[in-house]
Amino acid sequence: MAGKALLRWFDIRIGGKSEDIDRLMRKPIKGGARWMFSLGALNLYLFVNQMLTGIFLNLYYVPSPDHAYDAVKFIQSETDFGWLVRGLHFWGASAMIVSLMLHVTRVYTFGAYKKPRELMWLSGALLLLLTVGFAFTGYLLPWDQKAYWATVVGTNVAGTAPVLGPYIVKVLRGGAEVSNITLTRFFTIHTMFLPWTLAAVAAFHLTLQQLVDHTPPWNPEKAKVVAPFFPDQVLKDMVAALGVFVLLIVLAYSAPPTLEALADPTDKTYNPRPEWYFFFLFQLLRYFEGRLEIIGTMVIPNLFVVVLLALPFIDRNPELNPRKRPVAMSALVFVLAGYITLTLLASTSPPKGASAAGSPTPGRLLYAKLGCGTCHSIAGAGG
Repeated sequence: MAGKALLRWFDIRIGGKSEDIDRLMRKPIKGGARWMFSLGALNLYLFVNQMLTGIFLNLYYVPSPDHAYDAVKFIQSETDFGWLVRGLHFWGASAMIVSLMLHVTRVYTFGAYKKPRELMWLSGALLLLLTVGFAFTGYLLPWDQKAYWATVVGTNVAGTAPVLGPYIVKVLRGGAEVSNITLTRFFTIHTMFLPWTLAAVAAFHLTLQQLVDHTPPWNPEKAKVVAPFFPDQVLKDMVAALGVFVLLIVLAYSAPPTLEALADPTDKTYNPRPEWYFFFLFQLLRYFEGRLEIIGTMVIPNLFVVVLLALPFIDRNPELNPRKRPVAMSALVFVLAGYITLTLLASTSPPKGASAAGSPTPGRLLYAKLGCGTCHSIAGAGG
């Protein structure tokens, strides 16, 4: 009785729209509830995880080279459960990229980017690119050696763009070098611009999902099975989110994010490595050097982005069954195999100049101490 009264009270406050909400929640899913459909909800959960843990980290973080490193160190070792929050945020970033990659792969395999779902695909692709932007801008915030020099390399990669390269570097860094302005700029983009942008695109994406039916199974027999979104699919989504949450806690405890030495802009001997999701680019730079560098830094990554966005308009094949889409599936296998191979190669190969950095000569030490790299170069590194 009390429950009905509460529902009636709520219904009056929302203008009698409870039936519409109930209809949306119980929207039928052709083919029934499936675990693979939980990837979309998992992305939403991981975004919320990043937002909440990021808010807690902001309570202590100071976006200044004089205080950023000490703030992160304080969060990690001094604040109550700070290690857990930072661990959830650190591993949540990797989990979000993995989840998005799996989600995009699943949508591609099911042909869910085809008419009339082009806008859903475009908004989903934009969510993937925004997430990569999150990863890149958040990289600098700890202000340790790895963060500083990885950002130097990352912004240098952006600087290889034809004509606009030098201007892009200046916009990203706020000057000629990575400095306190760069840190403030990245912090602002990471905590203010990107979250609101991603939230708006995600809201648009979820709205489209409610307006357009799920992609039906290509098997006619499975298409006859119908299940409501709530509670069937929602239950699977909640179990998947809980499982990932437990995994993040285990990773935060057993493999906490490291914090290297304080960033030293004069240390030209440091060999930076990106996080695993940028390993492919790290490896591409090994194959394309000198005048060919632009192929690895600009041509291949940007070509992939263009094809990703244009895919619904390139692939006119109305078939959804992967077995009847040999060209599309071959392209998927090629991209996945290439990405995985480059990532594995980069993870096992030593950084360039690692041997020299491990046993520096007195001359190299003096070169680093005096900051000679601003004018002179060694092995292609330096001014």
